[in-house]
Amino acid sequence: MSDGSDWRRDVVTTAAGTMIPVRATARRPTWADLPLPLRELVEQLAGARVQDAESAGTGFTPGFASRLDLADGRQVFVKAASSADDDKHGWPLSDAYREEVRKLTALPDGIGAPALLWHRDAEVGGLRWIATGYEYVDAVPPRRPWQTQQLGRVLDKLTEIAPALAAVPAGLALEPISAGFVDGCRERLAAVGTFHDVGFLETVEALCHKATENVAGDSIVHMDFRDDNVLIGPEDGVWIVDWNWPVIGAPWVDLVCLLLSARGDGVDVEELVARHPLSCDVDPASIDSLLAVLWTVWAGAVRQPVPQFSPHLRDHQAWYLAVTEGWLRERLAIW
Repeated sequence: MSDGSDWRRDVVTTAAGTMIPVRATARRPTWADLPLPLRELVEQLAGARVQDAESAGTGFTPGFASRLDLADGRQVFVKAASSADDDKHGWPLSDAYREEVRKLTALPDGIGAPALLWHRDAEVGGLRWIATGYEYVDAVPPRRPWQTQQLGRVLDKLTEIAPALAAVPAGLALEPISAGFVDGCRERLAAVGTFHDVGFLETVEALCHKATENVAGDSIVHMDFRDDNVLIGPEDGVWIVDWNWPVIGAPWVDLVCLLLSARGDGVDVEELVARHPLSCDVDPASIDSLLAVLWTVWAGAVRQPVPQFSPHLRDHQAWYLAVTEGWLRERLAIW
């Protein structure tokens, strides 16, 4: 989308005044970095030669993710990763792409995701590759700090897609939100140790203990719902991307996860929670439980080494840790 905005330079600012980029967070391979046989396969699947490519700088993962401009005038968004990427980065990136294909194939219509056009597993140069092609949408990430009008459009999109997400297909086979996310709280809190004040840690632990019940539900939850997984186009277009990690849980979880970034940008999110259809009737203790679980996620993550493929990842997690704690302390009136 050509709107003249320089969204690639957007930043968030920490309490100490440090500016962290939000649209230049991933170091990804370019089209030229892919082996020639894989490039030829992608062109075959796309149905035309690639004339130009623009690698995505958003997100926090190292896989190939680029807009490809085709010789026939079409555009397509392509992701690709190999078994070598898995070994290099120490986690199954290529399998994550395969899981996204499986889930998108089974997810219901009307969830706001760009269409999956094709996918192919192939052996190239002795490596197992996965390549996926998606509908290219004329859209860019929302501006940061959040703009009121754009935030409103995304929140309206959550309302619009809620009925589709409530209709869970029988063959989708998603885990409940308690698996891993909630169940891992005890281990994450133990890893945090005593670097935080004991009273706050005890409060977080008590809230996490109730989270299995408090965040349970029967809806599909994106579970990675941040501004970098949202695209905003002209007029009313809003798309939600990267459906790698959906679970089954309460329909308001994604709303609260998104509003963390808005709160960090100075937005009055309590007012939004109070009037949004997905959260206006939710028990405040349930939202507190979700925030407590998210706090343990960030608190555990920031103590990990900085990955080369995403040099700002820990900075962002530290920013989310501070925002989550501030919101939770304010809600519970503990300082």
